[in-house]
Amino acid sequence: MQIRSDMLTPPMCCRAAGKPPGKSQGKPLLKSLPALVPALITLTILFLPLLAASGYSETASTSTFPGAAPEYPASSTVPGAAPESMIPPAVQPADLSTIPSLLMDDDFIRDARAAIEYLYNRDLEASLEKLSEWQRAYPEHPVWPLWRALDVWWPILIDLENTTYDERFLIEAEKVIDVCEAILESDSNHMDALVVRSVINGQIARYYSNRYRWYRSFLHGRRALRDFFRIEEEHPDLPDIQFGLGMYRYFTAFLVEEYAIARTLSWMLPSGDRQEGLARLAVAADSSIFVEPEATYFLGHIYLHFEKEPDKALGYLRDLYHRYPDNSYYRRLYIRSLYRLNLSNEALAAIHESLDHPMDPESHESRTMREDLFAIRGLIRYYHQADFEGARNDFLEALASAEKLTPFAERSNLILSLYYLGELNIREGNRDLARVYYSRAATPDIDHPFVKKAREALRIHRLN
Repeated sequence: MQIRSDMLTPPMCCRAAGKPPGKSQGKPLLKSLPALVPALITLTILFLPLLAASGYSETASTSTFPGAAPEYPASSTVPGAAPESMIPPAVQPADLSTIPSLLMDDDFIRDARAAIEYLYNRDLEASLEKLSEWQRAYPEHPVWPLWRALDVWWPILIDLENTTYDERFLIEAEKVIDVCEAILESDSNHMDALVVRSVINGQIARYYSNRYRWYRSFLHGRRALRDFFRIEEEHPDLPDIQFGLGMYRYFTAFLVEEYAIARTLSWMLPSGDRQEGLARLAVAADSSIFVEPEATYFLGHIYLHFEKEPDKALGYLRDLYHRYPDNSYYRRLYIRSLYRLNLSNEALAAIHESLDHPMDPESHESRTMREDLFAIRGLIRYYHQADFEGARNDFLEALASAEKLTPFAERSNLILSLYYLGELNIREGNRDLARVYYSRAATPDIDHPFVKKAREALRIHRLN
């Protein structure tokens, strides 16, 4: 298991043992080319119409979103996914060239915008219902198999530590490509098929980047980029185009400015402009058809991690938090950002509100959110408030949620919680219970900082 680089850690002000909370010390972004491979991948993610942006390995996000559902056979319904009866398979008509371009229809655009709002707020049934008349009228359109594939993506996005749903997503994604290519054989300039193919190839690239399979990610990203430029030639005024252009312009300039190897090869790279890129993303966040939430997310991410303007970043992330209250992804993203910026009071308020938000406590999404939020609150109470009893209760809650998820023994928040429960018991002189927690944290054979800390604690305290 490869551990993600955005796992929870002590607050920046408290990294040294025994150091009291103080002023935040910003850590510079690591300037290694592998760290920017995910950023390069995002240049090829052109239209992301039906889901929230995902984990750290795509760019340098603040959120890992650990959590998982129980194992399900391939034929089972993915928790949170639409029943298969709700998304009938695409029907191929005799003459594929007769499939209309819905993405140029004002009425469809209006309904699609409303459907996207439902979808990002995790109300898939309402989203599908909003487009049901279009689906009945044009069942062969490639957007419907795309919808199915991106719905299957949600359980992966929510829990990047769990690989249970990977195969099904790749199968559904391949079906989307097959439908698009059949249409493009009849009409090589069919805009909707090009757009849908660019979406799914970009999404596959994101999937492989999150699994650290860079070559496959690059291949699919390049295919998405190829379709993007074809769309731009014919329809340069599509507002969603500004998202792709903005990402492309921003990160091209960022690479040349920040990386020596990119400066050496700058003559081979297209010209970029960070401010122009941000301006284009702002246009997409304000007026795009499908990618308004995505553009908002990336503006928050860029201002937080690359431009070092946290106030602007939090404005965008706060907007997502309030706009999509049923989306636990955006809740956790916002709270983790507050935590990383040492805004502990704001983080605690958001955690309290999120834990009180109506949600099935036994659902996959609820358990992943509780695992994450209790771990964050435990760290805040431990370091910022010296509330060790409160921290203990939070780490126990995080542990209880993590133990119901897959694969529980190697989950990042589970290992973190076990380590701190060991630390808390050492403080109280309970060596036997400390040994139990440290030993569990030290057991996984993975490269995880808290596995190493637990092994070191066993040695230092002579608990072996």
